[in-house]
Amino acid sequence: MKIRNFISVLLIPVILLTGCGKTEQQGEGTKQSGDTVNVAASEVVKAVLAEVPINSSVEKGKGELENYYSGLDLSTVEDAAFALCGSGALPDEIAVIKCNSPDAANNAKAALSSHLDKQKELFATYTPDEMYKLEGAVIFTKGNYAVYIALSDNGKAKSVAEGKLA
Repeated sequence: MKIRNFISVLLIPVILLTGCGKTEQQGEGTKQSGDTVNVAASEVVKAVLAEVPINSSVEKGKGELENYYSGLDLSTVEDAAFALCGSGALPDEIAVIKCNSPDAANNAKAALSSHLDKQKELFATYTPDEMYKLEGAVIFTKGNYAVYIALSDNGKAKSVAEGKLA
């Protein structure tokens, strides 16, 4: 009987610590086991801009998406944040769009790819010295998120964004 009590005393804390539906803290967001991260799009943008800033940056939100990114199905967008050069003189830009499903995120990725093509056409003659940002631009999805990065260090920016979305 003593062994049974001893085992019970040991197992109860283990069971309580492992728990069902474990949640891990991820900065401002949370991640539930088996789910994708749930972090505010603005937090991802801020984290990237802290490492790879945009000169005269202007930050925008979900309400302004349709003015900048055509082809997005806004009914599938839950949250969004983006930042770009306020003067419009540079192609620097980051956008993080949280959709209601991975399929919707893939559709948003297609709209972001179309946006990149338009940016390349615009900046090719306007500021050809800045084209490296667009030529090395990164567009990816992670769970319900679609991300567009065209900055001075796209690799570093992608790494920061992926870290926030991990």
